[in-house]
Amino acid sequence: MSDSVPPTIDARHLLRYLGDVPFFYGKNIAAEENSVVDVEFDESTRQIEGTVRANDEEFSPMIQVHQVDDEWKIELCECTCDKPGICPHIAALAIVSNKIASLPRAVAVAEEKTSAAWAQQIDSWFEPSEPGPADGLLGSQNDPVVAMGLQFMLFDAKNATQQQQWMPTGSIPHPTRNKRFRLGVRPMVRNSEGRWVRGQLRWTTLGFKTYGWNLLRAQHHWFTRFASMARSDTQLQFKVDEDWLFMDEYASELLWPLLEQAQELGIALISTRTEQRIRIIDHASFSMQAALNDENLQLGGILHIDGQDLALDSDSPSGVIADHGFYAQLGSPDEIWLAPSQEPIAEAHRRWYIDRRSVTIPVAEIDSFFESTYPRLARRFELHSTSEDLVLPDLKPPYVQANVTYKRDLNDKGEPNDSATLEFQIRYPGVPDQQAVYDFEAEQQLRAAIDEVFQQTTETGNPDLSPKFYSGESVISFVSEILPAIEALPIVKLNEKGTRPVFRQLRELPQLKINAVNHERTDWLDLGLLISVGDHEVPFSQIVEAMSNGQMKIKLPDNTWFSLNQPLFAKLKALVDEAQALNDKPKEGDLKLTVFQISLFEELDELAEGVDGADLFIGRMRSLLKVAEGEQAMVPETLNAQLRPYQVEGFRWLSRLYEGGFGGILADDMGLGKTLQTIALILHAHGMWSDSEACAKLPAGQRTPAPFLVVAPSSVVSNWETEVKRFAPSLRVTSIEGTMSSPHQLSDLAENYDVILTTYTLLRLNDEIYESQRFAGLILDEAQFVKNRSTKAHRTAVNLQTNFKLAVTGTPMENNLSELGALLSLVAPALFLNTSRFNRQFARPIEVLGDKDTLALLQRRIKPFMLRRTKESVVLDLPAKQEQQLLVRLSDEHQHVYDTHLNRERQKILHLVEDLDRNRFTIFQSLTHLRMLALEPSLVDPELADVPGSKLEALFDQLDDVLGEGHRALIFSQFTSYLKVLADKLTERGVNFVYLDGNTRNRSKVIEQFKDGEAPLFLISLKAGGFGLNLTEADYCFLLDPWWNPAVEAQAIDRTHRIGQTRQVMVYRMISQGTIEEKVVALQESKRKLISTVMDEADGFSKALTAQDIRGLLE
Repeated sequence: MSDSVPPTIDARHLLRYLGDVPFFYGKNIAAEENSVVDVEFDESTRQIEGTVRANDEEFSPMIQVHQVDDEWKIELCECTCDKPGICPHIAALAIVSNKIASLPRAVAVAEEKTSAAWAQQIDSWFEPSEPGPADGLLGSQNDPVVAMGLQFMLFDAKNATQQQQWMPTGSIPHPTRNKRFRLGVRPMVRNSEGRWVRGQLRWTTLGFKTYGWNLLRAQHHWFTRFASMARSDTQLQFKVDEDWLFMDEYASELLWPLLEQAQELGIALISTRTEQRIRIIDHASFSMQAALNDENLQLGGILHIDGQDLALDSDSPSGVIADHGFYAQLGSPDEIWLAPSQEPIAEAHRRWYIDRRSVTIPVAEIDSFFESTYPRLARRFELHSTSEDLVLPDLKPPYVQANVTYKRDLNDKGEPNDSATLEFQIRYPGVPDQQAVYDFEAEQQLRAAIDEVFQQTTETGNPDLSPKFYSGESVISFVSEILPAIEALPIVKLNEKGTRPVFRQLRELPQLKINAVNHERTDWLDLGLLISVGDHEVPFSQIVEAMSNGQMKIKLPDNTWFSLNQPLFAKLKALVDEAQALNDKPKEGDLKLTVFQISLFEELDELAEGVDGADLFIGRMRSLLKVAEGEQAMVPETLNAQLRPYQVEGFRWLSRLYEGGFGGILADDMGLGKTLQTIALILHAHGMWSDSEACAKLPAGQRTPAPFLVVAPSSVVSNWETEVKRFAPSLRVTSIEGTMSSPHQLSDLAENYDVILTTYTLLRLNDEIYESQRFAGLILDEAQFVKNRSTKAHRTAVNLQTNFKLAVTGTPMENNLSELGALLSLVAPALFLNTSRFNRQFARPIEVLGDKDTLALLQRRIKPFMLRRTKESVVLDLPAKQEQQLLVRLSDEHQHVYDTHLNRERQKILHLVEDLDRNRFTIFQSLTHLRMLALEPSLVDPELADVPGSKLEALFDQLDDVLGEGHRALIFSQFTSYLKVLADKLTERGVNFVYLDGNTRNRSKVIEQFKDGEAPLFLISLKAGGFGLNLTEADYCFLLDPWWNPAVEAQAIDRTHRIGQTRQVMVYRMISQGTIEEKVVALQESKRKLISTVMDEADGFSKALTAQDIRGLLE
């Protein structure tokens, strides 16, 4: 086959040859993409062939054509399907073949085609699409174009012949058809002789039957749209006339742009009368005029169109088009004018057009007309006077009628209950209610005036004048505030049914009375709350219920009331809500507190006029609140030390806790002598036991002497033993150095010692033995070791038998608020009761939302149980501490190794972080890998030992000056492998040092070697030596690698910057530039803000570590 362009088969011949049904189905097949492919035409055989895909099958139709005159027609056709004679595949092939033939011939023939699939796909993008409804001709290009026109005829109902044309037999009457004149339109074409003829065109078949007329597509499409617009009127229930459509049935205002488009498309607007012209005017309007003579007053209609005023009567040839236009026959020569209305045509105007008669009012009835009819007429019609002696009166404005109905009945308690219903009506003077009129601007002003009253007296307003129902406390606001304001408006007429109730406001200040009752559990207190206003008393539960329902007033049975918008109620409800959130929901009218909710009780106490009952219990709570008042604990004479003023304050705070049976957190900065203050407390307890009068004041469970159990990290136990022997030689102290096999071993120690020291590891391993022994108190040193509620050490500390538990730590928070919550659950277990409530009420709002009000509330609640002082605030003689970041730039070789590993680990981590909880261990393993690479490549891969670490080179530059000037330094790292690399380098250089990590057995000896000056450098593992050590002999501190937790680093620094230091301390944080270490420092800062916010009351907050934080480390 050749690649010749196929001929165009005449569309009319194709339809006749194949038939309607095959042609219809073939057209649908051809519309599908790639349904007809491989179309080819062989000029020698005049055969068109191709492949047709339909219903998941392929067919191969063939069409043989021959030329008759200038047209190509089908001579023979066949297909591989089994439907000879009715084959849709032949139709599909013919339709697509004609599309190909319509392509520019030069493109189809001259351009070389390629069989490559990708090229054919791209070529298909540039193929012309099917002609749109406004493109080209409906017939042959060779036939003359036939113009179309829209013919108008003004029908007159008095003409019987014309009336029959617009009202065919059997049609259903339409509301507009009882009018005198109607304007009809129909499609026309201009024949070859230049005359306008209808031919066989009908509105009902115009869309698909053109009877061979070679019409412009754009004009034909316009007529189909015009016909569709008339049929879109949902009110048309009658038979559509095939000849005429009537303009008054066009409900859509889109008629006017469509008529304008007709003229742009060259569609002629013609009349059935040759001499009559059709004009489209910009706009028209309608009004009424009043004329007065000696006998009567006459009202008539006027059509204003194109500067002319046409007086209308029943013989005026004009009409309305739905509610948006007019038409009229007028002018000289004779013309039909159509114009859109300037404003929507009112229903009253359209009804007048139906009647089309003037109104005559006798002189004797003119006054009655102006009083009863004129107001509604003038509101519906634009009315003018044509007589000099007739002045039309101004209309009285509308007003609002407020209808109020009062009712009194009994509520479910048998108490009288008043209610009121308020309804509004807008009234027009002189206009009956059933004949409503509408003045938009005036009614908007009325609504605005009423709404302003509601805006001033309520929160919601009432812009739509909706009915209102008032009962209970709301009827008070209505009668006392809303109704007087409405009544005072000049636009309102009030209509009341029933008796307006009278209410009296109680203006005395409300007072709170609290009745306290000891709970069956000794650490709980039941509080009954009663509000008194004047001589009236109301349970607070009623007030809480009212406030929860959004009420602002309380109505009493005798119709007195008082406002809830008072500071007492707002504060009291907030405290009650908090107590309900923290504790079990209290009984109605009661409030239940634990002994640890001291600050909450304090705020209640401040609001109340008095608290009756439970004197002993309340005395315990108030004793802790008033530390600075009354008798103060004296520093024990047996203490072998001179306490600083802030340490005396701390000791007295601890003694007050102990005497009240409370626990607490001593959270002073590292180096402020927390151990010494705690030892003073132990001596104070022994002093109270020896004084029968003082002992009797202690809670029952603390009056019998027993040892104090001190739990501390193994590295700190020896320091505790030394400090106790030094500052309290009267106390018998012992350390437990291994696991015990029997409770008797511990009970024997308890009988012979005042202070028993153990480690967290031993506490965990011998949990049941420790839980079997009663202690005078539990002291948890470096209490951050039990910050995790899920650990066994924490659970054991919870279960120990003692009334007094003290957490001693400079870092009660290291990462998030849940750690602080865990410590508080140990020392003040009934403060927040359970973890989920603490997280919901405090941790989440503060960490995630940054809620400063919640933060302030948390600080108030924990204040009685936590004491924290910073070195800067209490130790004025402590030398300054200078901190500096040393950014270390990696060598090119070191940077290359780091970047290579970073790219690999980044992809892995970003994938795993989507499920952070499941992949947390793997993620932090990868992050640790990157941190070690930033220090020394050989820590990750021994084969990279030849790549020198840049940070050690920078460190030695610093150490040369430090050692040369006789200073001594502490060097910290989290990685013991890195410290060992440093140790080897120092050995090579001949620099003396001592070394401490978790595996060091002779810790005391190593520490003494540094203290005695045998070595100028102390290499310390951050975890093993970051706490519990006093190393004021050093005045330089190097942190070789940043850790996520800034508190750990702060502890390390405070090994040297503490009481006893006499020199300025220089701190250097060494950060590898362009590595994960810089991101870690940024993360430290966010955590530092959180800790500072809660502990030091600074103005800042932060989120806990999240997946986003981890992503940030890899940016």
